[in-house]
Amino acid sequence: MKQKILISIFILVITLLVVGCNGNDSKEQNFSNADKNVNTSKDNSLNIDQSEKTTVSLMIHWGEDAFESYFNQFIKEALPHINLTYIQARDQNDIEENFAKGIVPDLVMGSNFEMYKELDLARDQTLLIEHNGLELDRLDPYIVESLKNASPEGELLALPLFRPDGMMAYNKDIFDAFGIPYPEDNMTWDEIIQLGRKLTGKVDGNVYRGIFPDKDQLSQVSATLIDGETNEPNIIDNKELRLFLERQQTIFNIPGNLPEIDSVKELAAFMYDNSGSTDLVLEYALVPGVGFHGLLTREIEDGLNFDWVTYPTWGGEYSDFIPNSLYHNIFVTSQSENPDAAFEVIEYLLSDEYQKESVSQGRLTPLISEEVQSQIGKQMDHYERLQEKNWEAQFVIPGAPIPKHSPYEQAVFKDLMVNAYQRLLENEDINTVIRVMDEEAQKMIAELSGK
Repeated sequence: MKQKILISIFILVITLLVVGCNGNDSKEQNFSNADKNVNTSKDNSLNIDQSEKTTVSLMIHWGEDAFESYFNQFIKEALPHINLTYIQARDQNDIEENFAKGIVPDLVMGSNFEMYKELDLARDQTLLIEHNGLELDRLDPYIVESLKNASPEGELLALPLFRPDGMMAYNKDIFDAFGIPYPEDNMTWDEIIQLGRKLTGKVDGNVYRGIFPDKDQLSQVSATLIDGETNEPNIIDNKELRLFLERQQTIFNIPGNLPEIDSVKELAAFMYDNSGSTDLVLEYALVPGVGFHGLLTREIEDGLNFDWVTYPTWGGEYSDFIPNSLYHNIFVTSQSENPDAAFEVIEYLLSDEYQKESVSQGRLTPLISEEVQSQIGKQMDHYERLQEKNWEAQFVIPGAPIPKHSPYEQAVFKDLMVNAYQRLLENEDINTVIRVMDEEAQKMIAELSGK
């Protein structure tokens, strides 16, 4: 009798195992190839062997020190079952060199989605978001919508980790030297340019420069150089581009306002690449685009006497926005062998806990939580000095909506702008500059598209 009972139990166990295996197979068939290794369980921790760490690699263009201080030290404590490793890559060449060595990332920080698609790294994050129950309504809806606009198919290819800041720093000592009142919040570009003109020149033998032209003005009015629908240049009849170039030329032509660089080509590159640099506040009265980092230390170490006001607005018919762009985004790659663990890292980085820490160090959060935002700068060096500044200027004007972008926009923007800067510095008229920009854009797009 005992033997018959044991045989019956054995048969029952085998039957249950077979049914269970068949059930799992049928469930697996509902997913695309890119997501077959996504665990659909809400509680992924149930499937993780805590005795072994899961390795998740993060590819960023920052150095390893930044990787450690921004991310790894927090992941070690919050997610001890995950071993976060560092991959450095500044551009496509670096990524392809990593591929040649067999190094493929689980996570990537960046926003050049067209390049990531070409490299077979891009992946719609929607399924991972749904499986893990990430609440998108905790994020700034404008940023989420802008990320969707960055994909021709409307996919959500990444999630925002930080958000750009946008203020204008000014050097109080230069204002004092000229005896001119300090700027105020909510000034327009035309007002700021006129103010910069008054702050350029010599006082008591000292040379001062008035205003450095920031390159991000076009994003304030959601303008593009390449049409997001047709992928054709949007240059000839682009009235925002014309006004932007006219302003840049006005700033370039203020006598004594340019740095002493003999080569016009090098000067054009300098005026583009150094936009928003904290170094400029030591020699320029007005520097749009300079945020929290670096200035307080310079005040202590270099005697810089500064403050902030809001970023200049376009005025007139245009709504008040500060520049906005898609960077500091993060995503799980299509080639990740550990997508669940990789997304767990993203979930933590978007948690209130981590974002409070990040905000306290002076970075801006994509979360809409006022409690998180209230932590701004609390762990920064010289926080007491920060409280004396007009840091609230960061939050006075919202970021501009980001339009749908052509995959060619990012690829051609810098070269077109630097070349335009060079022609402006050579005093070519605006009509010629715009016409040549259009011709260059068409050639670049033809080369990129293989036509």
